[in-house]
Amino acid sequence: MPLPLHAARHGLLRIAAHRGFSRHFPENTILAFQKGVDAGANESEIDLMLTRDDKIVVMHDKTLDRTTSGRGFVADHDLDHILTLDAGAKFDARFAGTRAPAFAEVVSWAKRTDTRLAIEMKEQERPDRLADIMIGTLRDMDAFEHVAISSFDHLDLRRVKEIEPRLQTEAILHHRPVDIVASMRSGGIDGVSLELNRFHRADAEALQEAGIAVRLSLPLPEKLAVFWQGGRDLLPMIRHCVKDGIIDALIGDDVDFLCMLARSAAGIEE
Repeated sequence: MPLPLHAARHGLLRIAAHRGFSRHFPENTILAFQKGVDAGANESEIDLMLTRDDKIVVMHDKTLDRTTSGRGFVADHDLDHILTLDAGAKFDARFAGTRAPAFAEVVSWAKRTDTRLAIEMKEQERPDRLADIMIGTLRDMDAFEHVAISSFDHLDLRRVKEIEPRLQTEAILHHRPVDIVASMRSGGIDGVSLELNRFHRADAEALQEAGIAVRLSLPLPEKLAVFWQGGRDLLPMIRHCVKDGIIDALIGDDVDFLCMLARSAAGIEE
């Protein structure tokens, strides 16, 4: 079985590959997801968009232009067309021919590899329709134990809970609420994803005390190196939070870096 959302309760840590191992492989592809697992991740973060024919494709952007050989809005194309596009060459010519997957294909992969999925709802034009189809797919595939649903829009997460209470939800925050626990409880949220520049140990401790899982989103190591070079190394704080069990997951583009942090946190002496 995949690791539980509340991994720290069991002395465990979720290592979430953001859009797969997206530092070295084309994002939101089966290749990137599998390479993340191969490197030590036990969770893959994926993004969902709705196509013109009411199908779900795993893609971050509203448009096809940045990551694929296509052009225009995802919502203006049918899934079958999007699946024919090249989703690897723009990242690196070595990956030409890699394609974006359908949602059900990624769920099948997750069940086959026993990998947890952090599913982010990116759809803004028809979020209710996306939620309905997504939940229906997860029911049909009996995949609830493999997933948690995340979004910046916490009202969308509350609706997911209302439709299917068995699903766990994870709110993404880029800000610091006045009362983070009350805010999350109001939406029935199971977990919170915090950015490093808005991370405070006291908030993480309060969330854990309230039974709400904590995920910490980390930038690439070279960005953190700027702090280290300036005498403001943030890694010791992160390691101690992991060691002390107030972080359930680390998420980022560089899986090797996340795994290194996890190993070094485990090596901290009491």
